[in-house]
Amino acid sequence: MSEQGSWEEFVIGLCDLAVKYDAETYLYESVVSLASRTPRQGHESATVRITRFDDEAARIETGWCFNLVVDYVAEDRSRPVPALGLVEAICSGNAEEHCLIDANGRWVGIFLDAWAPNGDRWQSGSVNSPEHRVTRRFPSWIDPN
Repeated sequence: MSEQGSWEEFVIGLCDLAVKYDAETYLYESVVSLASRTPRQGHESATVRITRFDDEAARIETGWCFNLVVDYVAEDRSRPVPALGLVEAICSGNAEEHCLIDANGRWVGIFLDAWAPNGDRWQSGSVNSPEHRVTRRFPSWIDPN
């Protein structure tokens, strides 16, 4: 096991994010679901599903195809827990998914991107793919008013 972190501590951190972003929280044995309380920028209310993957990582899913496995423990206490940073990037509007479409209009791949103010970045897929893209940036859960 890593120096710090457990699933229980991670769930407490997720509940703190839910308070910060005014989200509904649903807790199950190995799953936490956060849902924005109100629609943002013409979207239906957003949901992030966090599932315990193993003793150190969680699967984070949202949107059309956003699906990453990220550590919820941290070796370095001076750095934020990676999975909490990714969930916060999604809730704060700093994440997007790209669906890659071939010349025949078929969905052939994805590219995922999320970034945190501290410089942490999460990516999956090929950023230099030649296919056409349909991009969806997740809206912030914070009401700008």
